[in-house]
This record gives sequence, structure tokens and C-alpha cells, in this order.
Amino acid sequence: MLTFIPEISISSDQQMTTADIEQVLRQDQSVRFAAIIGPDGKILKGGMRSETKSLEPASKAEQLYLQWTTMHRSGSDWNRYLGRRRYILDKRERVNIYTFNVDEDHVLLVSTDPLGNSEIGEKILELLMESAIAKKKTTTH
Repeated sequence: MLTFIPEISISSDQQMTTADIEQVLRQDQSVRFAAIIGPDGKILKGGMRSETKSLEPASKAEQLYLQWTTMHRSGSDWNRYLGRRRYILDKRERVNIYTFNVDEDHVLLVSTDPLGNSEIGEKILELLMESAIAKKKTTTH
């Protein structure tokens, strides 16, 4: 069972649905959390796997999300030299945290247990690309 925040519309051609986020959570049992985070650090879609307890206090969660989105966007000045960032992985003692671009303002934040599958970042990236391609096909037909 998954616990989700109600959907808020994201104005983007690469909009992720709640079903896309559920698929991220199903990728691997080590995935604890998957959500679209807005530029203000608020969860727009997604949330914690229902049987999983958050490691950070609820009062600090939004601050944590804002720090992750800010860090993820901060490297964009280097894109023209190094290419667009695919994702960031921060390996911590208790959790691995991945951030992925959804569009210019939104990131997909995913946390996993630290002993989870090391290929999960590439699997999620592939899912994001498939989702974007499928949405472009449906909007052009």
C-alpha cells in the first residue's frame, strides 16, 4: 500500500502522473519514498511507501526537500560544458537519496534503503525517459 499526497498540476510537457510515481516505488522494495518536489520544496505528487517510517522529523521535511531541489538545480550552469545532469545520488549511512530532473522547476526525489539495488538510479532514469516519450506520442496524435 502506498501513501500519496493529492495531485497538483505541473505545467510541463514531461508531466509525471501518480501512476508513474507508483511505478518508481514498485521498481525495487528498497525504495522508501518517491515524490515530485516543486521549486518551493513542497511535495506536489507522491510520498512515502505506507509501511515505511520517515527518518527525518515531519517538521524538517519541507526544509530537506527544498535543500535537495536547490542543490539539484545549482549545477545547471555547467550543462553547456558537461552536458545535462542525469541525476544525483547521495549515499548516506541510513538512506540513499536520488534526485532527477522532471523539468526546469521540478525534481523527482527518491530515497532507498542504503543496501538497495545500485542500478535503481538507471532504472528510474529509463522509466522517466519512457514516460516522457509516451506522453509526447499521446499529445502529438
